[in-house]
Amino acid sequence: MLIAISTGLLAQSQNSMSFIAIGDTPYSKKEKIRIENNISKAIKAANPPFVVHHGDFKSGGEACTKELMTERRDDLYGLLPGRVFYTPGDNEWTDCDRSFLNASISELASLDLLRQLFFAKPMELPKEWHYARQPNFPENVRWMKDGVFFMTIHLVSTNNGRVNILKDDIEAALALVDARDHANRVWMKQSFRAAKKAGAKAMVVVTQADVTYPNGGGPCTSNNRMYCDAFQNFRDNLRLNARHFLNRGKPPKPVLLLHGDTYPYCMDKEFGGKQAPNLWRLNAWGDFQDPADATVVTVHPDNKQIPFSAETLLGHKVPEDGCK
Repeated sequence: MLIAISTGLLAQSQNSMSFIAIGDTPYSKKEKIRIENNISKAIKAANPPFVVHHGDFKSGGEACTKELMTERRDDLYGLLPGRVFYTPGDNEWTDCDRSFLNASISELASLDLLRQLFFAKPMELPKEWHYARQPNFPENVRWMKDGVFFMTIHLVSTNNGRVNILKDDIEAALALVDARDHANRVWMKQSFRAAKKAGAKAMVVVTQADVTYPNGGGPCTSNNRMYCDAFQNFRDNLRLNARHFLNRGKPPKPVLLLHGDTYPYCMDKEFGGKQAPNLWRLNAWGDFQDPADATVVTVHPDNKQIPFSAETLLGHKVPEDGCK
């Protein structure tokens, strides 16, 4: 189903809800201008219930200075004040230690700065949104709107921060990745449980990393900590939780994994495989796709054949059918 932007509202059918996702932008001055002059105005005109930014609000070639990070925070949260959710990307912290940057700094120092600037205070949302965030990992949040449950999971590319550790103690940095992986597993389990308790009709999981493209193979173990498949555990746990996201005696409810970081813009209807056929994947618009745009995502919980659909906010482009 295509989504029309008219009279300042997202068109919605009965028993469906829409929201806007944006990420992997701005990567250039041209993209920043387009966001300011076109995308921002279109978002405010559409007046969605919220916006999700799925990471990478700067290019990998821009230094991670406090001034730039603060500027991008204000730009991002200004898209829809009080209703913007954000999950970090690798460009905001794991890639901040690159030698070619004018002000190369420790990636862990960058992560600390990111948390201070973006996640110092919880959001103020109505009680019926079931809003919560994870202790010690405030970037992991969950909420519910119009019967659909949402959660963010902090996963980034650069093999989820396991490779190219240039300015931090490698063992200490990897230990923190392990701790974040454990926290993500706990958060996912708790969030699916909370969604069931709240009677949610569908689930949307938002992260930055394309979890189908790790920088290695095999499980991450004490003997293989860097060039392993950093997303294997996440994929396995997501499929397991999706499979059990059901009411007794009824088929599993629809679940969508929404992410960015790679090309192409596509919808994978078979991401869950036989284990979780109710699990879909959307690689949202971004990552140098021209022109810069946002993605309008609609959830149709009662439509067993097409529970999720999408199109770009300005260009009205629908995703490719299937992610190769």
